[in-house]
Amino acid sequence: MYKKMRKTTIAILLFLFSVPALANGIINVKDFGAKADGITDDTKAIQAAINHAVAGLATTIYFPKGNYNIASFTATSNYLKNFCIAVHSNISIKGDGGETIIRLADHLFDKQDTSANAHIFFCEAAENVQFSDLLIDMNGSNNLVPRNVIKNSSAIFAYNGKNFTVRNVTIKNCAGTNMIDFQHEGTNFLIENCRFINGGNYVGNPTANKGQIDFSFVYSEWSHTIIQDNFIQQQNIDIALQNYTAGIELHGSGSSATGNYIQGCWPAMYVTSVLKPLNDINIENNTMADCLSGVIFFVNHVIKNVKIENNTIRLTWPRNSILDFCTGIRVPNGNSKEYTKELANLSPIYDIQIIGNTISADSMQTLTMGMLLHSMHESVISGNLIKQMNYGGIVLQGSKWGTDSLLVEKNIFFDFRPNYHPTAIGGYIIITDTYSSSQANAISFKNVIFKKNRFMGNVLNVKEDKNFSAVYIALPKHAKNDIEFKENYFSNKNESLRRVETE
Repeated sequence: MYKKMRKTTIAILLFLFSVPALANGIINVKDFGAKADGITDDTKAIQAAINHAVAGLATTIYFPKGNYNIASFTATSNYLKNFCIAVHSNISIKGDGGETIIRLADHLFDKQDTSANAHIFFCEAAENVQFSDLLIDMNGSNNLVPRNVIKNSSAIFAYNGKNFTVRNVTIKNCAGTNMIDFQHEGTNFLIENCRFINGGNYVGNPTANKGQIDFSFVYSEWSHTIIQDNFIQQQNIDIALQNYTAGIELHGSGSSATGNYIQGCWPAMYVTSVLKPLNDINIENNTMADCLSGVIFFVNHVIKNVKIENNTIRLTWPRNSILDFCTGIRVPNGNSKEYTKELANLSPIYDIQIIGNTISADSMQTLTMGMLLHSMHESVISGNLIKQMNYGGIVLQGSKWGTDSLLVEKNIFFDFRPNYHPTAIGGYIIITDTYSSSQANAISFKNVIFKKNRFMGNVLNVKEDKNFSAVYIALPKHAKNDIEFKENYFSNKNESLRRVETE
């Protein structure tokens, strides 16, 4: 009996001395064989370090400075969940800032096979996970997406879970669908003080990633997603803006995007209720520069209580022929006869406040609008500065849902550009409805008030721009008296308020 116990004790001691110690809740990936030399495949060593963490115990997986090569991945029965490194609950992935580089290997995901893609860090049903002080290089120029093949490789992917933080992380050159991708049921996700550089069509070199036609830097379906004080940039907008490239995409209620700088995106932000009803969204104090659109809503379920406040939106011109116009804030397809999920017009919006934003455009090669909206109920557009447009300042469209109780007040419109479009009628305010005139008993506009707005002139004298009317209203007879203008100021007395009655 004594001999057996002695042998068991010796075996346990040998095991303990053969496994790196867990000191102060920190595991060093180099203790598990990671070389960080930029050549050796460190994937399995990193996974071994994570697997060594004790379940239920908060553990830091530490990456000392170096270049960690990620050159292999695990294929699953669902190619959307393929992964390089799996992360479980109560894990903190931490490096030494920009000197810790986690880099995807050359030509890992540029194969024609759809299954040849994986997320660098993959988390499923995980809780209390943090990423900090890292540089993740997704090496998109050496992993270009083949045409007609889905590539979903993200830097960080989470499916279900709660309490995630990404702080002081730089991620660049993503050829996959989303750079950060949080899906399905989850809550409490914070992204703070991070840098996201290049993704989608432009991945850091002159060769465009043309196979990837849909991309977002940050995509989250989780509720209470907080994205604040981050820097998002396409360094070559001429290449990047040849395809869709979203900055931030919010699908979850109780979410906000504040204090972010976003450059070269189309659009800068999506607010979407494609999956479920959405409420309590805050977009505040962001700068959206050189974007084809600022904030776009996709409305398949009801959206309530949205605040878009104190943002700066600077529009640029499209680098392809896909887009006919650019807008600062937009709800798509307002006057469509067909109401479908694909067209994102299946529900109205309640209690949206668009306050104190500045929306401008550079010298444009297409039509530009400050706002293109429909289906607004119990909402306010106030104190915005809209300038340098060549089509419309605020464009309201009729829809199946109508617009009821909308106050547009104390906005300033100035320095509008000439409109040389052969058919488009330009104006500070444009209100049209091609839906209700063809539908029996359809709602059009009710209780819409324009009050104390200042219209400060367009670039050319109004007589030289025959397509410009200060206010252009084209509505069916039953709706024409539901738009009220009062106490507004027009600097050019020659500018006109034009009403057209449609059938």
